[in-house]
Amino acid sequence: MQRRTRVPRRKHTRAGALRGMFRRPEDLRAALKWARVPKRLTTGLSGSLHTRGFILWGATLVTGILCVAQHVYSMDLAEQIGGLRGQRESVEAEIGFLSIECARLSGRERIEAYAAERLGMRYPEAHEVVRLGDGTRSQWDRWGDDLVEGSTIAVNDG
Repeated sequence: MQRRTRVPRRKHTRAGALRGMFRRPEDLRAALKWARVPKRLTTGLSGSLHTRGFILWGATLVTGILCVAQHVYSMDLAEQIGGLRGQRESVEAEIGFLSIECARLSGRERIEAYAAERLGMRYPEAHEVVRLGDGTRSQWDRWGDDLVEGSTIAVNDG
């Protein structure tokens, strides 16, 4: 019966860790060779000047496309802003016209003319006024014919 000798493993080095797994030195060399291959491939791929140039060229192209798209979008927004400013000016002009029209239509002279022509209304004569409330007594002599001319002093007198 052959006794196996155990090789102590080293935790700090890769070669020391692999030595305990392999008995023959050529197996250890092959394992170390294949362990380095993926590291070499990834180092060569990221470190290549062609790859870096391609990545830089792609990033530049994407940045240029984004800048052009942003410019087109901002031009569309500027056009919309111009249209909305024109609409605001027309609405402000319409508001001004309507406020002048409202002031014209709510004038006292126009309302009196409308009431006389369309509704057949007129100011009451002095003898047609009846006062209701406390202290109602006949004051015909005090009011006179002022109401016929459109004076409201006698009605609001109290």
